Amino acid sequence: MRTHPFPVLWAAALLFTAAACSDNDNAPETTPPPSAPDYGPPSGPAPAPLPERASCTGLTVGPGTYDWTISHQGRTRAYRIFVPTLYDATKPTPVVLSFHGYSSNELEQEGLSRMSEQANAQGFIAVYPRGLNQNDLAGTTDPRYDDTRGWNAGGCCGPSQISRVDDVGFVDALLAELDTRVCLDTKRIYATGLSNGAFFSYRLACERSGQFAAIAPVAGMESFAPCEPVRPVSVMHFHGTGDPTIRYEGGDNIPFGTPYPSAADSVARWAQRDVCTGGTSTTYDQGDSSCITYTGCPQNAAVTLCTVQSGGHTWPGGLVPPDYGYTTQDLDATAEMWRFFSDHPRP
Repeated sequence: MRTHPFPVLWAAALLFTAAACSDNDNAPETTPPPSAPDYGPPSGPAPAPLPERASCTGLTVGPGTYDWTISHQGRTRAYRIFVPTLYDATKPTPVVLSFHGYSSNELEQEGLSRMSEQANAQGFIAVYPRGLNQNDLAGTTDPRYDDTRGWNAGGCCGPSQISRVDDVGFVDALLAELDTRVCLDTKRIYATGLSNGAFFSYRLACERSGQFAAIAPVAGMESFAPCEPVRPVSVMHFHGTGDPTIRYEGGDNIPFGTPYPSAADSVARWAQRDVCTGGTSTTYDQGDSSCITYTGCPQNAAVTLCTVQSGGHTWPGGLVPPDYGYTTQDLDATAEMWRFFSDHPRP
């Protein structure tokens, strides 16, 4: 697989979204989600959540970085997994699935987010799935499509969306396979993603709320309907107000995509779904970055919106890309999302 250096990656437009945080005692009114276009094929009924366990036996995978594949719907699907140094194959361990942006791949997502560094420091497993590109879908050798990998997130983006790939089913298969190779804490399965990967993490929260305890989208909006979670899902959303690619206020500028809401609306919808009744409070405020959190949510859920003033199409605290706007160092999205995840296991 050919990979782009980071400058080319960012010039190719990963499709992020921007958000604003404001301290408000009352939940804002939200725009309703759009009527559902044809995102098919349907993902099908959600599988039963992976079984809980107090310990594991017979597992042989140890700490390290591995590149694994599984077969799903006749295609070979790839993912990278980082197992931390202090991992014990007998003890259930949390896992974070980190989805790359449009035109990116799992290696670039690992480097950009520095998620493996955090995983090693905090003792969780990091997984970086690889989306499909046009070559995977149609067998074409057209060089224009060599690296346009992405996810069918509903309203976004690229060949996987256009070809109606069942990426949610791929995640089901990946987790089932992963559960046979490493000792998962199945009440602590989380998702994050950048841009198109963030859009996709929202779709997973909608369709697989029984499996994922919380999500942390970075620069990607909710753009999936109908969204009918079976239980509250905690959400921590990161965005910069100066994102030039996906508009801060929402918009309709995604090729072949659907109109997407603002970051504030994306988060407020989840505060409504999670029945958060306690208003909002400021939970982070440093330099150009701040977060507000909706409180009073049942089942230990929480919904948080973090914003970077003038922040660009970037991962807060992550690798600094050229030409795509400002990357703050006042907020470390990877560290903050892990703190959030740690506080919000699945009931």
